[in-house]
Amino acid sequence: MTRLRDPRSREAVLQVLLPAALLAPSLIWLAQDHTVWMWDQAWYGEVSADLWFWLGHSLRRWAGEMALGLSMKPPGLVWLGQFFIPLRHTFGSVETALLVSILLTQCLALVLLYRIGLRLAPRSSLVAIAGVTMAAGGSIFVGLSHQFFVEPMQAAAVAWVYYIALAAPKRAAPQTIVLLALAMAIGLLAKADTPLYCLVPCVYLLGVVWRKRTSRAEILGHWKARSFQAQTLLLGALSAAAALWYWINIKAVWQHIVDSSSNTVALQYGTLDSWPHKMAKWFAVMSDSFFSPFLGWLLFAALAAAAVFGVLRVKQRRGVAAIEPVFVLSVLQLLMILSVLSNAITVEPRFLYAAGPSIAIVFMQLCALLPSRVLTVLILACGAQWAVVNAESLAIQARLKHQSPWLLTPSFDGSRFDDLARVVSLTSTAPERYNIVAVESPWMNANAAAFFAAKNRLRTGVRSYYTSLGYAEADVGRAMRRIEDFGPRYVITIDGPMQTKLPDFLNVVSLPVLRNMQQDRRFSQVPFPSRNGVLVFRYRNGDAGAISGSSP
Repeated sequence: MTRLRDPRSREAVLQVLLPAALLAPSLIWLAQDHTVWMWDQAWYGEVSADLWFWLGHSLRRWAGEMALGLSMKPPGLVWLGQFFIPLRHTFGSVETALLVSILLTQCLALVLLYRIGLRLAPRSSLVAIAGVTMAAGGSIFVGLSHQFFVEPMQAAAVAWVYYIALAAPKRAAPQTIVLLALAMAIGLLAKADTPLYCLVPCVYLLGVVWRKRTSRAEILGHWKARSFQAQTLLLGALSAAAALWYWINIKAVWQHIVDSSSNTVALQYGTLDSWPHKMAKWFAVMSDSFFSPFLGWLLFAALAAAAVFGVLRVKQRRGVAAIEPVFVLSVLQLLMILSVLSNAITVEPRFLYAAGPSIAIVFMQLCALLPSRVLTVLILACGAQWAVVNAESLAIQARLKHQSPWLLTPSFDGSRFDDLARVVSLTSTAPERYNIVAVESPWMNANAAAFFAAKNRLRTGVRSYYTSLGYAEADVGRAMRRIEDFGPRYVITIDGPMQTKLPDFLNVVSLPVLRNMQQDRRFSQVPFPSRNGVLVFRYRNGDAGAISGSSP
């Protein structure tokens, strides 16, 4: 009790307890959800499970999976996620265990934002509380707390860069360099475009370090500190791992960046439009993701109030609260990101998520200019938004307008989850074999089946593999030849009436292939009761199609 009377101790406890409390509804969400993970998330989950399996069975295969498990997307999420797989027994499922890693990453990002708020307004914790509550109440923040994506790790790295920038003027240059390099190594392992989201503060930090002109004697003096040694060793390990992974996979990474932003594939996820129109769209996405339903107007009110109170303080000769350089950096960084995104085809709200720290810092700087009474009202508004958004995510209230599309309610019906688990158990009868999923449904696709197969191996030791008819395949002949070439034991799809609402460009050949299998004597339908329309076909020519050697 005596320790908590110390203001520093209270702040240390609050900066952890507040983020934890703001994330508590997400634990309820996870406990209620039975969603089958979609394509990318299923792939991340599959590789995480495979990494943990090989870590306990073959270090050689584990090293290979670490390097090649994700060939075109940085592996930081799965490298971390593998160590949460053992918690599946505690939390009841692999999915929940992996999402706990997301919640911890989100908590870390909020802690960093809280510390940034304390530096922006050292005399009061109200600014930090406002910034953290605002960030945690954004519908994109709440939504991605329930999804196994890389953006939370990327945003935590960006928040760390800003925290380093705030402390850099008073910190020794060697420490700044090592910490910045650590943050960037983690950011690059999370997502390849991380430097775009913290380019401006990075340039500022390099300028601060350059002006200090540290001597060799100072560097040697810092090296004697154990904390500096530990940071440097960790930096060396992470940098070497990141450099090796990018050296192996850089071509695939670059092709993925091109495909997802400016290639013909990107047209399925966005539109070609003029830069001003795209900028307007991204401003709308930012408003829906971070400020809806309440904080959009309140942000403008806070800006106006900050200007009014600043003028009054000047007239009263009381001076104006200091504007930290990190505020200017955040504004410039945010404008740069919006400009870059407006030149790309794809419009995906997740791409804006790592700009969240910049938005929170701008908001907290405005809060630092306000008197405590006005700031208290603003905190209450942030709390109200947090409550409404979480109530919506938990299906306590109906969906509001202008929310992030990633703010999803739990799937209370576990029938699809159970169907996929049963069909994978049925078709995973022999090790190192391919099966084909001849449909691209959000819950029934090759990635989801492969993830369930990886989970199944944790229990049985048997691993089958699943592939599709080809990404966005449009030629029925090629799709049928793919089945013949792979020689799968089973082909899995869903009944025709269930395919009517599936993504068109991904399922051009799904129905024709189903009709061909129903008419081709090489395919025989296996009895599989399912109210979700799951169909399983045995392919007679697939009995000789076993994969030899290493896994695909």
